[in-house]
Parts: sequence; structure tokens; C-alpha cells
Amino acid sequence: EMGGNGGGGQARAVASAARPRASGCYRLVNGALFFLFLLYIQATSLVSFIVLLLGAAVSHGALTAHYLRILRTSFATAAGARPVLDDTKRPVIFLCNHRSWGDFWVDCALLGGTSFVSRWAVAFAIPCAALWGWSHGWLWFFKRGAKRAEGTTKWMGNFFRHSHAAFPGKGVVLYPEGTRTTEPKGLPLKHGGLAVAHQLGWPVQVVITTNKEQVMAERSLSLGFGTKCVTSVSAPLWPRDYEVCDDFIAAVCTTWRNTWEEAYGASTDAVSRPHAVLPGATSRPATSVAPCRSGTNLARLCFLTFAFIWFWRFLYAGGNNTTIVDLHAFGSR
Repeated sequence: EMGGNGGGGQARAVASAARPRASGCYRLVNGALFFLFLLYIQATSLVSFIVLLLGAAVSHGALTAHYLRILRTSFATAAGARPVLDDTKRPVIFLCNHRSWGDFWVDCALLGGTSFVSRWAVAFAIPCAALWGWSHGWLWFFKRGAKRAEGTTKWMGNFFRHSHAAFPGKGVVLYPEGTRTTEPKGLPLKHGGLAVAHQLGWPVQVVITTNKEQVMAERSLSLGFGTKCVTSVSAPLWPRDYEVCDDFIAAVCTTWRNTWEEAYGASTDAVSRPHAVLPGATSRPATSVAPCRSGTNLARLCFLTFAFIWFWRFLYAGGNNTTIVDLHAFGSR
């Protein structure tokens, strides 16, 4: 019996020692897949940017849906979710929960290729995607914390109008929590963006989606395969119905909490969807973009300048080498 107990203890010890090694191997493999996937996103974004310079546009809504198909992400809609407003007819601000880098791919695919408001710091993490999105007009970069002479709310209102004019026909995603968080209940909403929405008079819809941090988690360098994302969409809130801005902000905060509870509580009654796009959302088709916005034209100019300099240096170096060879040949005669 003593020998049997000792053998069982040895087996448990070996199994316990093997578990950390297996876990470490899994993390290593998942980390490698994470960087390969991120590299693939940057490569396809670079190709899309080059296509943009040539006068055509790839739909970022379709491309992000493609990314999610690679990960075998599945989608469902909470039973009480409302249809997404048609943002091809008017500007709409979609307030989404901010969980991880995966938010950009998921929310873009869900809403059919909207614009996004983002800090310039994001461009350092995803440079090719940032260059493509900024050049095309669907990434609205701004510098957080900068002092504005006319006041932040007024400046942001003008910034939204100008940015939407550069990429019309779709709404914009705003992450009102202000930063990424995996807290079970999220973070309190920042009121600045909501005040801008009230000033602009643009309708607002809350769009809460579960498990986005499992699709792509930059903190743990991991990808989720076969993740199910459940989305709840609120009824639209119209600023014209709220004369006082504070009343509008209070209504948005209440709607945010209710929509959050509906999304995260929809475990059994959620309705599966075959595709990423939410009911009511309209995908923005690929279009010709020549001529187009100043950002794209500036990118084209830089690209052509770089190509000209490289070609000129190539010809100049080739010409010098030929001359040297010819001189040596002449001297030998």
C-alpha cells in the first residue's frame, strides 16, 4: 500500500510539473499567432492603402469581417436589441464599449465600416492600418489633452463636422469610457463626447458587445478562436428631445447601463446571426476615390515623391557604375 501511495504521489507530482510547461507552451504559441495575425492586418492594410493611392477603395467593413472569419467568430443579437439607424442618410454616433484592440475589428464589422475617433498614439501600434484609415478619411485622429482656444466642446464639434465631410455616408464610433477596460461593468462615461453629440444634434445609439476582449487581447498577447459575441443595440436618443445638455447626458448614461445589462445578460435568448453586420446596418461599398480628400492626395504626393527619388537614385547609381566600368575598360586599352 505504501508503494502504491508513493507511486500515485509521484504521478501527481509529474502531472503538476507538466501543467506549467504545457501552459507556457500554449502561451508561446498563442503569442506567436497574435503577432502573425497583427502582421497580417498590417499587410492587408498596406495593400489597401496602395489600392487607395491608385484610385480605388477597399471596404474596411468587409475586410474586418474577413479578419473575424479567420478567427471563426460567431455573432448573436440580444432579444431586445433595436435595429441600427441608417447612417448613410444622416450622421449617427455609435457609443460602444471599449475592451481591447479587438474592438476596432469587431465594431467596424458589426456596423458596416464606420468611422472611428482615436488618439494619435494608436497610430504607433497599428501604423499601416492608421495610415490607410487616415488617408481614406475613416480614422479621425486627435491629440488628447491639447488646449483649445475656443473651448474643447466647440473644437470637437467642428472637428466632427469636418471629419464627417471627408468621409460622408457613414456614422462614427465613439468609445465614451475613454480607455480600454475589462472591468465587468465597464467604466463611468466621459461626458465630453456626449456634450459634443448634443451640440451637433446627431442621434446617438448605444452598441454593447460581449467578449470582444477574447477576440484579440493585447495585454495577454492572445487570440480567441470560435468566440461568440452578443450585441445589444439601444433605441436612438435624439438631442432635439433634450433642451438641457445635462438631461441628455443623464439619459445616455441610463441607456448605456440598461443596454450593457441586456447584452451581458442575454445568455440563452440571443438570436444567432450568420454574418457580422447588425440588423439595420448598411455596409459601405468599395468605391472609386480619384480625385478625393486632401489626406489621400497628400499621401499620393508623398508616395510619388518617394518613388521618384528612389528611381532617380537607382538610375544615378547605375549611371555612375557604368561610367566607372567604361573608364576602366578605356584605361586597359
